[in-house]
Amino acid sequence: MSGEDVEAAIRNFFAANTRASRGERVDPLAYCHPDLIWTMTGSTPVARTYNGLDEFRNIIGKALAMQFSTGPEFGLYPIDIIVEGNRAAVIVKGQAESAHGVTYNNNYFFFIEVKDGKLFKVLESCDGALVMQSVYGTHLEESGNN
Repeated sequence: MSGEDVEAAIRNFFAANTRASRGERVDPLAYCHPDLIWTMTGSTPVARTYNGLDEFRNIIGKALAMQFSTGPEFGLYPIDIIVEGNRAAVIVKGQAESAHGVTYNNNYFFFIEVKDGKLFKVLESCDGALVMQSVYGTHLEESGNN
């Protein structure tokens, strides 16, 4: 695969994700390899490694549908993609609203490997504290003990 093909596969995934976030009936996971390995870093309830597209779809796909609303400006927007071979480092801006109406604007870093024109291995990192506040309603107050 050329670098352009790798970047196109990644952009197609994020474009489909953005269309789904806006309420269109599209499947962003159609751009993922059946043997997908997706790792979410951090300490949120969904942070772990998912093995296989079916596992990722059944757990994360369902969770996202329940945790976020759809809206005209929502989505995942790639800011920068740096490709080397079949791998890429991707900086993404996420914009959404949680199911309970809390604004969610997060910055993501993805390290993605593409195989057969589809996302194959994904390492995802974002601000987990923002996820906990916006999605799970966790309040992170200061302890006052300086």
